[in-house]
Amino acid sequence: MSGEERSYRADALILGARPLGEADRIVRLLTREFGKLDAVAKGARRPKSRIGGRLEIAGRVEMMLHRGRSLDVIVSAEERSHRWTALVEPERLAVASLALERVDVLCEPGEPVPEIFDLLDSSLDAIAKSERPHRFVARFSLRLLDLLGSMPPAERCCLCSDMLEDRSWLDASEGGILDAKCRRPHREEIALDPEDRANFAALGRERGAGAAVEARPQAAAAIEALIAHYCARPLRVSALPGYAYGAI
Repeated sequence: MSGEERSYRADALILGARPLGEADRIVRLLTREFGKLDAVAKGARRPKSRIGGRLEIAGRVEMMLHRGRSLDVIVSAEERSHRWTALVEPERLAVASLALERVDVLCEPGEPVPEIFDLLDSSLDAIAKSERPHRFVARFSLRLLDLLGSMPPAERCCLCSDMLEDRSWLDASEGGILDAKCRRPHREEIALDPEDRANFAALGRERGAGAAVEARPQAAAAIEALIAHYCARPLRVSALPGYAYGAI
């Protein structure tokens, strides 16, 4: 393999990082071209490192990488976003960290997901500019599930496919919304009335197609239950006061 073949460029979002040895850092990336991957930033933890300050979480960076035996190595990094100063505000950082965590958990390594890359990048920009960043959590989470092929229909029972009428229930273990004859009352369920379902559907739509940003409390709770089911791990949403069950 030639030197040119061993090196490549990537448009990357920084999902997270962890220390390696005394001076290096392993950086978790979501790249447009190659999907999710880990790479080593050598010397990034040294005070005078040129590259270390360009690898803040939630940043968008144009990178040159060199293929390694186990992990690729970040050779250079040029920042393409300037949102870190805005994101260090505690609530914005909490919401941004939540979005990064969900993408990290739900996206498989090495599988390009350009639509999710764009969703995360635009959402981080919106969070950085917002005075109420927690209002983006429900829409971001449901759009993420939609792009992963896991968003349930809001108008039909996920088991019998009958049209939903007045009352319905989100059962995360079934992956969708149930009608009265299919629900299992002994399991954890979230009641949804027609207005909640309409809000749920609007939160999952693409921009310009009747999409909603504001989530009703029950719709937000239903989305959180689905995310928790697919992530199969504790989530950070509890750190956002008033998100799931209060006024958005």
